[in-house]
Amino acid sequence: MSDNLIEQPLTPKRKIIRLAGFLLLLVVLPAVSWYYLQSGLEWRKTAKKELADYGKIRQAYIIYNDGERRDQLDSKISVVHIFGENPDLTPENKQILDVGEKLFTQFGKNTNFKLGMIAQGGNAEFKSYAQTLPSADYATWVWTGGLGSWRTIIENGYEKYCLDQNVKPVSHYFALTDTAGTILRFYNAIDEKEVGRMVEHIAMILPPDVQ
Repeated sequence: MSDNLIEQPLTPKRKIIRLAGFLLLLVVLPAVSWYYLQSGLEWRKTAKKELADYGKIRQAYIIYNDGERRDQLDSKISVVHIFGENPDLTPENKQILDVGEKLFTQFGKNTNFKLGMIAQGGNAEFKSYAQTLPSADYATWVWTGGLGSWRTIIENGYEKYCLDQNVKPVSHYFALTDTAGTILRFYNAIDEKEVGRMVEHIAMILPPDVQ
């Protein structure tokens, strides 16, 4: 008797299974990969079209004891919000601070990302809540007497955004800026869907942290 194994003829069932395997490897998997690649490209194109130029924010300087001035938002992807004059801890302001905390948790380890919180004054309850959040030392708080120039830049950009997008203005909104300080888009700060879209845009444009 020969020691060589004699290959058994394929049964119709085995032929079907083998053919299905070939089709899966040669047709189905490449088609699925192509679909997801195309879907990702289309999503990115759509997301990029939602970003524009709505002006540039001013510098957020910190002045050191030796007189050196450094712009804390320079070369950063930033989310900026203006609380205005003497903000109180309203439900809206608390929600905005909490969103900032979530952004810090998600993106704070990347040195290319910053929060820019702009306010003039603020009552004890507001300041106490803001300063007890883990992100308190991370966020760029601009306690400024020059609130007017910040508001002019941000509000003019927001007005243009609302006209361009044909959306109704809201009282509380975020501005997203690129590393050059250009305002790319505005978002309703107390709308979860809008905030979610902002997170997607941040993830898309945020450079990887090389440190």
